[in-house]
Amino acid sequence: MGNQEFRTLNELFLKAIANYSKPDAFLYKTAGKYRGLPSQEALENAAGLALALDRRGINRGDRVALLSENRYEWALTDYAVLGLGAALVPIYPTLLENDIEYILRDSEARGVVCSDDTQIKKILNIRGRLPGLRFIFVMNHATPRQSGVEVWQEVIDASARAEAGSIDFFRSRALEVRPESVASILYTSGTMGQAKGVVLTHSNLVSNILASLGLFPFQPDEVAMSFLPLSHIFERMLDYHYFWAGVSIAYPENMEALPKNLLEVRPTVMAVVPRVLEKVHARVTEVVRQSSPVRQKLFQWALGVGKGYFPVILQHRQPSAALRAQHALADFLVGAKVRAQMGGRIKQLISGAAPLSRDLAEFFFAVGLPVYEGYGLTETSPVISVNCPHSVKLGTVGRVIPSVEVKLDKSPDDGVAAAAGEILVRGPSVTPGYYHLDEENRKSFKDGWFRTGDLGSLDSDGFLTITGRKKNLFKTSGGKYVSPEKLENLFQGHPYVAQVLILGDGRRFVSALIAPNFFRLESLARSRGIDFKDRLDLLQNGEILAFMQQQVDQLTAGLPPHEKIRQIALLPREFSIEAGELSATQKVKRGVAEEHFRALIDEIYLRQAPQARHA
Repeated sequence: MGNQEFRTLNELFLKAIANYSKPDAFLYKTAGKYRGLPSQEALENAAGLALALDRRGINRGDRVALLSENRYEWALTDYAVLGLGAALVPIYPTLLENDIEYILRDSEARGVVCSDDTQIKKILNIRGRLPGLRFIFVMNHATPRQSGVEVWQEVIDASARAEAGSIDFFRSRALEVRPESVASILYTSGTMGQAKGVVLTHSNLVSNILASLGLFPFQPDEVAMSFLPLSHIFERMLDYHYFWAGVSIAYPENMEALPKNLLEVRPTVMAVVPRVLEKVHARVTEVVRQSSPVRQKLFQWALGVGKGYFPVILQHRQPSAALRAQHALADFLVGAKVRAQMGGRIKQLISGAAPLSRDLAEFFFAVGLPVYEGYGLTETSPVISVNCPHSVKLGTVGRVIPSVEVKLDKSPDDGVAAAAGEILVRGPSVTPGYYHLDEENRKSFKDGWFRTGDLGSLDSDGFLTITGRKKNLFKTSGGKYVSPEKLENLFQGHPYVAQVLILGDGRRFVSALIAPNFFRLESLARSRGIDFKDRLDLLQNGEILAFMQQQVDQLTAGLPPHEKIRQIALLPREFSIEAGELSATQKVKRGVAEEHFRALIDEIYLRQAPQARHA
């Protein structure tokens, strides 16, 4: 085996350790400051944990669950389990006990590694119903100690004391693992019902990493911030990529501390979801809104310059001397200050997991924070297509990556444009199937192609555009098809809209449930002299309702009549994971949300819808 190739994730880990002997392979916050975990110590910990798991009866093909937020122990537990030829079953730490119990039982997990007391309590409450669970490890020192719970670091230290050759043992076992071995079973977040276990092999993930290596040529002196859930394949695959390239991987203390941690770590790259970008955009625009008129004009001027400059660069053209001078000044006065809020060193943001609006992407490119949108699924390990530094077309999810094939399955009954169709995928990164769900597997594949359930189109340059989700596409009572995602995507970054859910299946017209940005809405009400006792009182105010409908009308002015949002209802709160309305990846569970707000939806459709103002 050459040093620049790998066939399994185990080879990736061992060769990356050998290639990059770093004092800070991982960065973590402890005792008030960030510290580096050296490469050799990472190897020793993974090897010690693998030996401990082996001594507790974990064999090749067994499943081990991991219930934790992002931290270096997450990554090393993953590598330890993989090194034994076992399969990791990641579990989102936001999940409730019933969902965790289902995953542990369905996957037949032999043990579980948890982050802290909060997660341990969930496991102890359901342990009596899981006789197959042999051990429970906790990363944080549990206080007080719980019966049957062992501390992660103590387990590793005990292995090192008991047996000196843990690294030799680990290397030997890890290199025996074959590419076709199962690496992980990931349970999809289940927006449309019960979660399904997606089986991914070493070769699935390795093929996806190798196909992406040339697209994002990371350097060993770079630092990545890993904050999207490692339980989701998007961040996990990227972290493998980082590790192979010698990039130091930092973890935030928690999501609340992320803005502060960005300033401390000053990362050069990180993966994001559009919701994160929306929040950054909202924070910047709110600061500008509260600034003096002169500063507001300066910001708009600089943003305009940036929006004129970056398309020239993306097209690999030479900007004029005047544009270069303007951009240098605009960047000094505005762009650099926006970037400073994220540490000041970000070279690229990689966006996935949900659609990114073109307007939001343009804003970030204009302030010198290039954001490259991609597309993929858990079932495809995950990347199918992605924009990258030398190949960008905003409004698309990029070109299909090497080794992956895409074709569009066009059905005349789908109600989509002639150029669009269901995206089918084939290639070495595609899952062999769902864990013991034979009927689901039969439905999910068509002549060897995986059915993504997403609708899309390919342009003449080979860029893929996602137009919606096939099962979410609905038909109004007038017989017109509507893609709710297309409409919902229009609201990304809107100053007065936090979340939106489009409705209209079998109804006379399209409507929307809107969770407002209450900070902005309350500020608007005060500026207009509108008195209100609380949020509910504010939402029932006729002037506020008219204002929000006007915002919607302006945003949808260019749409055909059947896609216009005729009526809206304002929600007193945002959809949440706690209420069961959001999946662990922040996607709205449409059925649950509609059930929770059924009375409000019924009230919408009792109203007389206004005719299209812009038809």
